[in-house]
Amino acid sequence: MTSPFSERVKVPETDLEVTITLENGELTIALNKSDARIYRVRIEQAMMPIEHAWLSDLFMHDHRVRLSEFASDLQDYVESLDLSQG
Repeated sequence: MTSPFSERVKVPETDLEVTITLENGELTIALNKSDARIYRVRIEQAMMPIEHAWLSDLFMHDHRVRLSEFASDLQDYVESLDLSQG
């Protein structure tokens, strides 16, 4: 087992930061915008060998996140809160 690893990368001239962590065989990649986490991917068993890895791009997961939709969902949620309930 490898020792825990963590690294942060700030994207120059933006409010974006990527954090990469490997601990107990699990790889976590997190994206922060303005110091708030907006996206996280966890890969379990990240250190496991893969047979036929040369074919992996055929099965690769590719996710697109539209920040405008994320912001809209967040705004809708905040507007739905009944702050008078405490």
